[in-house]
Amino acid sequence: MAKKKRLSKPLQRAKRQRDAKEGGAGGKGKGRGRGKSRSKGKGKGKGKGKGKGQNRSSTRGSGKGEGSAGSQGERPEKKAGRGVRASAGKEGRGTKRKLGGGQPDKWPSKVARRPIGTEEAVIKDDDKKKPKKILGPRQKRRREVTLLYSELINPGRSRKATLIVSDILKVLDERASSLAQYCSKEIGSRVVQACLKWGGREHRRKLLTTLKDDIPKLTIDRYGHVVVLKLLRYIARTSTQRRPTEEERKARTRNLREFLEGFHGKNLHTAFYHRHGCRVINGIYFSEAVGTKEKRRIFHEVAVPPAVALTRPEVPGSHPLRQLLQAKDLTQEHRTAMTDHLKEVAEKAVDKELLGFDIVHLVFQAFCEIASEAQLKELAEKCMGGAPYLLSSKPGADAFLRLLGVATAKQKKDLCRDLKGKFHALATNEVDYVAMIRLATTVDDTVLLSKTMMAEWMADLGAIVFDKYGHRVLAWIFQPNDSHLFSPYERACAGLPMPTSLKAPETRKQELVRVLKGPVRAVLLEDPLKAAADMYAKDLLAAYMSHDWDAELVEALVAAGAKEAIADGELGRLSSGTATTALLTLLKLQPAGAGSADLAGLLWRRCLEPRLAEAVTSRCAFVLLALVKRGGETGEAVAAAVKRQRKELEAAVKAAEKGDKKVDGARKLLAAVDSPGSA
Repeated sequence: MAKKKRLSKPLQRAKRQRDAKEGGAGGKGKGRGRGKSRSKGKGKGKGKGKGKGQNRSSTRGSGKGEGSAGSQGERPEKKAGRGVRASAGKEGRGTKRKLGGGQPDKWPSKVARRPIGTEEAVIKDDDKKKPKKILGPRQKRRREVTLLYSELINPGRSRKATLIVSDILKVLDERASSLAQYCSKEIGSRVVQACLKWGGREHRRKLLTTLKDDIPKLTIDRYGHVVVLKLLRYIARTSTQRRPTEEERKARTRNLREFLEGFHGKNLHTAFYHRHGCRVINGIYFSEAVGTKEKRRIFHEVAVPPAVALTRPEVPGSHPLRQLLQAKDLTQEHRTAMTDHLKEVAEKAVDKELLGFDIVHLVFQAFCEIASEAQLKELAEKCMGGAPYLLSSKPGADAFLRLLGVATAKQKKDLCRDLKGKFHALATNEVDYVAMIRLATTVDDTVLLSKTMMAEWMADLGAIVFDKYGHRVLAWIFQPNDSHLFSPYERACAGLPMPTSLKAPETRKQELVRVLKGPVRAVLLEDPLKAAADMYAKDLLAAYMSHDWDAELVEALVAAGAKEAIADGELGRLSSGTATTALLTLLKLQPAGAGSADLAGLLWRRCLEPRLAEAVTSRCAFVLLALVKRGGETGEAVAAAVKRQRKELEAAVKAAEKGDKKVDGARKLLAAVDSPGSA
């Protein structure tokens, strides 16, 4: 016998409900029936019959007597054959009647067995509806606040934001718990932040007055510290379209004074050494609304030991910390006490994982400037794992430079791995490019640098060559510590003590240049005149040519200048101020025995001589003047050509003056040619 299809649970439930409805009318006779489904019952029915059902949901039983169906849940039955379910009509074996009556429909063999469409709709309608949940006063207030919050943050709201904020604060006032406890929850923090943002001056003042005493506690709370930061931001805000009135300035000063009352003594130290509290202290220190004296007062209370602060003549916070450490009247005892205290603060900040905050970087900067080599090594051993965080600020980068000098080879190797994927961004950053110079100066493992730092540079070397800061990193590798190319600050940073670096500087330079020379040369050869006319790339071009006078690069530069002069009709980029400066630098760098790579001769014959009048009335006049002063065969040729065309050149100079062009270079050139030794 074939196995019958089993009804799904929704259909079983519908069947039970239908059976209960059909058995509603009473009648004569008695009958019994029982089945495997849950709709069992006793009832009366007309007719006689007995039968068995093979379907799992069919009934099996017999009945005698006459009368209408009883009310116990059994429908009237007709005589049914074996294997069919008792129903109003005859059904063949293996068929099942639809829920709504009508003709039987066969079950499909390979389709989803759960019915969809009207059957499910009938089932859902027949289900008893769940009673509405009764909300208590607390749940009602929470729902009301949530609805108001949704309305407040909706950009398409119909009511004014200040009215909605008033309604929210009114509901919050009815809470049994305090507003500070509400701010310590996620939803409460978001609601109060929205009220601060969209509320008016009186709403912000009310929130400040309510939360003033609980600010120290909220500062170290997971959700509450965000409210404290927003409170600082909005209580000091005035109109940006006009100057604040005297009343507004007084109100802002009063609000800030009340806000900062809790950041003293123990509360301040507790907040500073907490991950959420340190974020708040960092926000206060770098806030534009807080005054400089108040910022220094907060920072000095953490960074200066009380024994030193009480014995110093100046008022705490009247001078920056670094200036205090460098004061001439600071005794050795005070200096030692401050060094030990700063070391303790820095180590505790490392233990609490606070290296991501800029105010902690100020502590590291001050300590590293006065610490001994042994103290720096001890600190580096603890914090080199988090050293990349120091590169997010200038004070942190300054501390990083000193720590890198005492780091071990293993620590430097781990650092390079931690910085993987960030070397390109660091080399082009206005603060961290010096750290890349320092890294190239202190790491002895040049193979490691070539596989990490330089490999990332080469992926987009053209962008670094023409970058304001990136070109300086590359130029340092080719020509380190050049006073013409680098500022005193850059040279001082790269020259900091590095006792753990054992490789000879010249050897390190040669190994790094061997890796970079080919790629940099390829970038410069693509358009050497573009590099010469670029404000930044010209320094790298000079550093490269200073390291190795490349004949092919000289030829490419002259060819590009001649080609542009022909296409432009004048001299094009060759006459720009940046390009002439680069050419003057290259002329000074040209070695004595250049031979075929004689830049002076090639430049004169192929670029300047064919357009002498245009050259004299442009900034190229300074290049001609340099050639004359340089002397030699090229200098004599320039002087002779200027003398031969003296009248034409003077006329061109006068015409240029009438056109408001600067001809200082032309005047100096003509005067130099007229001097006795310029024949």
